[in-house]
Amino acid sequence: MLGTDQDAVGIRLASVERRFWIDRDDTLRLAQDWLAEFGDAECGATGRRLQVLIAAVRIHRADPSRSAIDVQQILAWAQQHGEIALQSRCHDVLGSLFEMVGDPAAALEHAVAANDLLSESEAPLMRAAARKCLADALGSAGSLDEARRRYDDAPRLVIDDPETNIRYIILNNLAFTEHLAHNNDEALEAVERLVGLSQLSDREIGMSARDTIARVYMAAGRLAEAETMLLPAMDSAFSDAHPDSSAAALVALTELYREQGQLGKAQIAIDRCRDLAHRNGLNRRTTEVAREQAEVHAANSDYRAAFEAFRDFHEKFEALGASENEARGRILEAMFQTAESRRESERYRELAERDPLTGLHNRRFVDEHLGAALMTLREGGLPLAIAMIDLDHFKRINDTLSHEVGDEVLRTLGRILIDAAKATPGAIAARLGGEEFLLILPATDADTAHANFEGLCRTIAGYDWAPITHTLPVTASIGVALAPDDGIQSSDLLRAADVRLYVAKRDGRNRVVHSAIIARSGAESGEANLVAAGLPGFGAMGIVA
Repeated sequence: MLGTDQDAVGIRLASVERRFWIDRDDTLRLAQDWLAEFGDAECGATGRRLQVLIAAVRIHRADPSRSAIDVQQILAWAQQHGEIALQSRCHDVLGSLFEMVGDPAAALEHAVAANDLLSESEAPLMRAAARKCLADALGSAGSLDEARRRYDDAPRLVIDDPETNIRYIILNNLAFTEHLAHNNDEALEAVERLVGLSQLSDREIGMSARDTIARVYMAAGRLAEAETMLLPAMDSAFSDAHPDSSAAALVALTELYREQGQLGKAQIAIDRCRDLAHRNGLNRRTTEVAREQAEVHAANSDYRAAFEAFRDFHEKFEALGASENEARGRILEAMFQTAESRRESERYRELAERDPLTGLHNRRFVDEHLGAALMTLREGGLPLAIAMIDLDHFKRINDTLSHEVGDEVLRTLGRILIDAAKATPGAIAARLGGEEFLLILPATDADTAHANFEGLCRTIAGYDWAPITHTLPVTASIGVALAPDDGIQSSDLLRAADVRLYVAKRDGRNRVVHSAIIARSGAESGEANLVAAGLPGFGAMGIVA
């Protein structure tokens, strides 16, 4: 039943992500409605995939710095939890965002990561989207040959997917990249493919694509076809639904009319563009239309008006550059602060889980990670061994020498335990308090544990302690427990190790006890109570020293 539920979630998620390439308003509604279903509950990777989708829609509709922060935080969560597909989607959105704000280096870095993390089993649409992001970034960085290769790869992945608009976007971006590089023949080939695809699918060409196609036609001298492409921008019913791309098209139409000497038509297009840009806060388009206004006045030989218009353009251009730099700076600052905040949070968490004297992990860390390791074991993982380690006669060191010397002994033992832990991947060395320590060795069977802990006992006793303690020896008693033999709960395992540590102390110290019979003939000593408590895993073996 669980598998069926997961499959249903996967199908629903793929459907919502697919809508991004069909209808972004619908995508926003579907993602927000689904997130609302989670309420205050932890939404996991699924909810965060939806949040990334919302950020991708909003990048062009609101303050992009907010989206940048949201996506970077989600990326950090995905990296921490090993959610590879989510990481890829985060990098894809960040790549597009930096492409938009004019940082090609950052855009390329994220686009490469998005593709590297994407599984070949991923949906073709998602793979095509990642290829498109990489192609856009490569084109902006000036690597045209590499960009063309990705632009060529991407449409093949969705060749049998007429419902989405990604093929049109890919061809549009390819044509625009070639146009900016003044590769007119290649740009014209791309727009012809775009127009042909639209006709074949009986699909209306969007305003952004019309602007690209018209500019390529203008460069090729096909002015009548360019005008036909751009004229819908003059229709408010059409242009008001797509203000930015329509304003860009109106700027292109103004250039077209001006170069043909149709200055009256050019002025009408300027007025229409200026109104559209002002109503929608399109600063870049307001700046472009100011430039065109200066050109039209100059073409009319009204040089005073041309001068005034050019001065207006210059002021707007300077303000636009400052505004865009400020926007880019806000995004970078916001992302930096988010990263710093996360690092600070991780640093304080690390400090909270470390013993300040020895640098070893503390009891809080052990409680969290030993439980997680035992859960892995219960789910079919490998055996696990722990050792409770206690310094022998440590009070004598403190009383005879000093507490400063005692602290140095503890620090040195900490280094010895860290070295011992390095031999086993995932091992944990911890100080539980006072002179009591713990070593956890995952994926360790009884024979390996026996060899490792006997070696540790000899290492501690054989260490050159003279520079610290002079003539006083330093040794340790060690009690060992194994999971699952001695239990599969943290409390059972720690209790078994603690009892065996007691036996090691009782029977002479400087030894390791792997298994023991606690009750002997002298039950009056109270040791029989330990057996009566039902300690798991005790067999008929004697003490192993």
